[in-house]
Amino acid sequence: MQYPRSTLSFSILVALSSITHAEVSPEPLNTEAQQLQTITVKAPKQEAKYVATKAQAVLRTDAPLFETAQAISVLTQQQLEQKQVQTVAEALDGVAGVTSGQYGRRGWDDFVIRGQISSSQTYIDGLRIQTSDNVLRSEDISGLESIEVVKGPTSVGFGLSLPGGMVNLTTKRPHASTEAKGTLSVGSYGLKEGTFDLNYAPNDTEKGAFRLVGRVSDQDDPTDQVFFKNYYIAPSYNFDLGEKDELSVIASYQHRNYLRQQGIPFSNGEYINYSHNLFFGDPDYGYDVDVYRLGANYAHYFDNDWIFKQNFAVTQTNTVGNSILASGRSSLPIIKRAINNQDKQDVNYALDTNLQRKFDFGAVQYDLMAGLDLMHERSDYYRRTDTINDFNLNAPNYGDVVIKKPGTPSHEMTYSQYAGAYIRNTLSIDDTWIIGLSGRHDWTQVEINNLLNGSNQKNSDNAFTGSASVMYRINDMFAPYMSYSTSFMPVTDSGEDGRLLNPEKGQQTEIGVKLQALDQRLQGYVAYYDLTRKNVTETDSSGNFSIQTGEQKTKGYEAELAATLNPQWKVLASYSYIPTAEVTESLTASEIGKRTNHVAKNAASLSTQYYFSPDQLGWRVGAGMRYQGARTAQRGTDYVDLPTYVLFDVNAGYEAKDWSAGLSLKNLFDREYLAGTTPNAQLVNWGDPRMLRFNLSFKY
Repeated sequence: MQYPRSTLSFSILVALSSITHAEVSPEPLNTEAQQLQTITVKAPKQEAKYVATKAQAVLRTDAPLFETAQAISVLTQQQLEQKQVQTVAEALDGVAGVTSGQYGRRGWDDFVIRGQISSSQTYIDGLRIQTSDNVLRSEDISGLESIEVVKGPTSVGFGLSLPGGMVNLTTKRPHASTEAKGTLSVGSYGLKEGTFDLNYAPNDTEKGAFRLVGRVSDQDDPTDQVFFKNYYIAPSYNFDLGEKDELSVIASYQHRNYLRQQGIPFSNGEYINYSHNLFFGDPDYGYDVDVYRLGANYAHYFDNDWIFKQNFAVTQTNTVGNSILASGRSSLPIIKRAINNQDKQDVNYALDTNLQRKFDFGAVQYDLMAGLDLMHERSDYYRRTDTINDFNLNAPNYGDVVIKKPGTPSHEMTYSQYAGAYIRNTLSIDDTWIIGLSGRHDWTQVEINNLLNGSNQKNSDNAFTGSASVMYRINDMFAPYMSYSTSFMPVTDSGEDGRLLNPEKGQQTEIGVKLQALDQRLQGYVAYYDLTRKNVTETDSSGNFSIQTGEQKTKGYEAELAATLNPQWKVLASYSYIPTAEVTESLTASEIGKRTNHVAKNAASLSTQYYFSPDQLGWRVGAGMRYQGARTAQRGTDYVDLPTYVLFDVNAGYEAKDWSAGLSLKNLFDREYLAGTTPNAQLVNWGDPRMLRFNLSFKY
């Protein structure tokens, strides 16, 4: 496994040598700083923060969203604050084509994009953070500047990917003004939270600036005994290397301690007779997770208009847990239980290097990008499932866990690595036609060493993926488009016989229209897509190995809008209609033609914020609605109906120059609803009841 490390070392050396030969020219920086300082006091700058016009991290260029022939949603910092969310999964609730939190209170970011499970498709600053199975992750939301959601295959830009889409988390980096912010929050179920955001810009520019972001959070859960504690800190620094070079580095540390419960056994509908807050685990059996990350972004601007960019990150994740879960089918009030012992130690190295340039041939503009994407991951995973004593819901008793039958342990060391070469071509003709043609070839290798019996499984693959698109810009408001793209995803899971499974593949056709108005303060799209996912990989109902169930197809429509209608009024709206989300091929004949799990035919959301003063000081009020249509979940003979629900949220606050206060209520009418099930469809989980949160913020 020396090849990836040597490649990484060489690429880092190239970046450092570029830095060494960079030219230093401070005078243009001073001019730029004065221009930036002038812009920040204008209203349009404030409005631009609410509605995103670009997604530079996922597109890797400054191309406008309006001229991108793919559905992309961007949740800006202001939108995240408006949503008053605690997790990435909560933030994704309401994004067109996305279902989140469907697997209950297990402490992970679970989400479905365009009818396909996509929880493992999470990136930070454009780099993959994990490829191995059983992701066990929940990223801290306080360190994020924005969340970018790409719908459909993304293999050309990001290598290994599932066809539903991906979520990219953009971290907070230093900016051009010196300021300090802090927030104290209290709320339902003992919520206590403090955040801070300190930025120091000695030259009133982004260069040479330092930023420190952090959070401490502690909250209980509506389920008895369940809690979530989170600690996060992230320093970042922008080096001042002159006008031709940029280097930004960031380090972060996250610690999570939590207790997990994903619901209560369905038991032929008997769950409805028991309290929503019943806990059948034990308070001493939970999870501890530590995540360390170091990232660097480098760019060099050549005199001949070529741009060299390099993005590197190393992430180490240590997870230890012994959560108590329901084991097999249970007939209430008795719940069969097991301890799920897990010790997972992952290290991931990711590096993307590319060259890009814009060519101007008069009526034709040509954008070219060519790059090399590398990733290497080592995952040390020990797991054992022990059968323990049953739990009686009518006579809860904690602290007397007895192991009735120790499980058979597994301990595997998985090595995953890939190298991908890609090229992206974009032609703009007469500022009207925009044609995209991109391709990528990946070489992958997955190796699993069984540390208990000494066996070894290795699988090498390579694949070409591509995308083609055409867009016609009618005017500055409407731009219809059509695109086709493919995906490729090697599988790190092993089957019942210990052999590695085949790679997953996918393809999608998308037709849509991009929208913008109000001087780009309104951005949106309407799209239709036809998506196919092959070699679908899922965890077996036993939880001990994975299976490939066959093929799934999804066809649907989406519409999304984000707008600053005027300096006082902001609106978010989305709608998804997925008439087709079915299993088209399966090892189990009875599943063919069935609808895929947790995918509603109809889903919609509407959120608005109104400020009583044009300068956005003083009082503000907001409200929102979230609609989720009926869904189903099934695995084998287990089947659950998940009814339709509608939730309403409200908020109000006061904004002063140096401080602000806000109160939010989610699920205003305390609606009871089922959020989802476990993957095996044997447990159902209740959604959050009414949740209150009060924030007090200070700014200097």
